[in-house]
Amino acid sequence: MVLSGIGRTIRDSITGTITGAGSVMESAISAARGVTVSALSGSKETITELQSLVSDVMQGTINATGGVGAELGSAAKGAVIGIVHGVAEVTTVTAGVCRDTVRAAIKSASEVGGDVATVARSAVEGTLATTKSVGLRAEDTAFSVTRGAIQGTRDVGGDLGATARDAAKGAVAATAEVGGSIPQAIEASARGLIQGAAEVGGDAGAVTRNAVAGSIEAAGSVTVRLQDAAFSAARGVIHGTRATGGDLLGAARDTIDGTATGANRIGGNVLQAIEDSARGLVKGTAEVGGDVAGVARTAVEQSIESAKSIGLSAQDAASAAANGAASAAGSLSETTAHAVTNAVSAAAAGVPIVLRAPFRGNQNKDPENRESA
Repeated sequence: MVLSGIGRTIRDSITGTITGAGSVMESAISAARGVTVSALSGSKETITELQSLVSDVMQGTINATGGVGAELGSAAKGAVIGIVHGVAEVTTVTAGVCRDTVRAAIKSASEVGGDVATVARSAVEGTLATTKSVGLRAEDTAFSVTRGAIQGTRDVGGDLGATARDAAKGAVAATAEVGGSIPQAIEASARGLIQGAAEVGGDAGAVTRNAVAGSIEAAGSVTVRLQDAAFSAARGVIHGTRATGGDLLGAARDTIDGTATGANRIGGNVLQAIEDSARGLVKGTAEVGGDVAGVARTAVEQSIESAKSIGLSAQDAASAAANGAASAAGSLSETTAHAVTNAVSAAAAGVPIVLRAPFRGNQNKDPENRESA
């Protein structure tokens, strides 16, 4: 790693203050903030080269941390917090600045042999934790930083699926930390991850499955209902897929698979998660003008396959997906409800489906508007 003058300055500053894992983040925050303010205050030209400055600061921080054997995740989180706060003291922080900061953190970590996915999660957490203090909308930042995480991972040839999972977890954790809307952050991060994958030519299926699974797994440790996380992730997937011209049916398959995997990993109610995931898929598809009946049918078909892999009843899983899809369709129009009901009933050949009717009112509401269960 060849360091610039700024990179050497921050490396030397941090190296002298890191004494153990507990001080890594605080040292990185202080040093990164100081050198960022100094650089931006000293030259107007530097402001136009903000991306290079961010890269220099991240390289110096990671280099110092790796040199003393400290934990790279804490260093990366501290550095991005320091950079964002430093930029805010001199000029306006944009979602693009946050994206570039995450991207630089991943590149720098890779150069010293750090775990890319872990650093991606820490960098996402750090940037999102600064959202309120610098006047950015949490969902805008969540979209940008998760997109940057995918771009950075592709830059270094890392595993996009692993980064998607950890970045989604980081978005949930940071949003909970600052008291933001977790469902909105989940939806925005899913969009960012999928659009980032499309931009770099990555495996959309792997990114989708991991983004959804990561969001649901993270929901198990914060104050958001598992089914709300499933709904928001599914809706975000559909919006992100349509924005990139992707295959909505393929996205539906991967979403249900990721939902079942994530909920099963944390011992959550898999059937409820599948139901609300299907609901989010249908709602999102209607919003973007896609094939609602086709997405509903695909969700039911995939729920049967996913159930087999985790030892769940195929009938229960298919019925959960069918009810979620029919519930969402029922809130749209009678024609849509009829089309979706026919589609889900025909989807599970040989697997009997039990549909509820009429649907309860709270099943037709988005997570933000639901009554408490």
